[in-house]
Amino acid sequence: MDDTMSSYSFSHQFYQRWTCAPEPIRAAITQELKDITTLLQNDTPFESFVFNTHDLDTHIDELYENHEAEQAIAKAITEKKAEEQATAEKQQREEQQKVKAAEDARLKESARLKEAAKLREAADTAQKEQQKTEQIAAEKNNIADKTTTTMNTNDASDSESLSIDNTVEKNQKVEKSAATQSSSENKTISEHANVANDKHINDDHSIKAVNDKASAAIKLALKDAKLSTTHQEMIRELEMQIDDYLSEQMMLMSENLKSWLRAEVTQNLSEDEAVTDKESKKS
Repeated sequence: MDDTMSSYSFSHQFYQRWTCAPEPIRAAITQELKDITTLLQNDTPFESFVFNTHDLDTHIDELYENHEAEQAIAKAITEKKAEEQATAEKQQREEQQKVKAAEDARLKESARLKEAAKLREAADTAQKEQQKTEQIAAEKNNIADKTTTTMNTNDASDSESLSIDNTVEKNQKVEKSAATQSSSENKTISEHANVANDKHINDDHSIKAVNDKASAAIKLALKDAKLSTTHQEMIRELEMQIDDYLSEQMMLMSENLKSWLRAEVTQNLSEDEAVTDKESKKS
């Protein structure tokens, strides 16, 4: 029998099934084989021998049932873990999608706000440039109007000065005629000089009054004006031009008055000398 067992070879299917069998089942079968081997020994009493497993088939069925139950429990646990993992991964993906959607919305809103701010800034800049251009144009027109007014005031001042000259000249001619006709009045050189000097002083006061009026008009025109540095420089240039013009006119007027004074005094002195000579000859 030993020769028979040693020469026995297992098929490939048996080996595959044996290796795939659960460990408790293989252990039970191996124990059964050991009990059979022990029973076949010569020194083993047959009547008193007892197998470790009373009913091998029932025991193996119970072991298979236990194994299948354990496998079912393990499978359920594995499926539950897989389901929980799938649920967690799904929730994680949903959270990530929500975060990404919120971030995309935030970036989109930020880009929209930046674009709106750029458009408002561009519109404000264009409006400010337009207002600045209109203000500069209005200020230029205002300065031109004020310059025209100032020049007209200067022309009026010149006309008034000329009128003063004509009035003074007429008065002198009248006084000259009266002096010629009234030969009994003896005028000295100092009296003629004093008369001419007084009239010159009166003329200067009249001219000063006209200039004061023109200066007051300019100050009133520019009193409440708030201008930029460029416009103030422009006004100063115009003021310098007006000052130069008035200075020239005043110098010319002064020379004219001095020439007139010399001519009048010389003529009066000459006439007085002639009258004196005639009276001397008559006496």
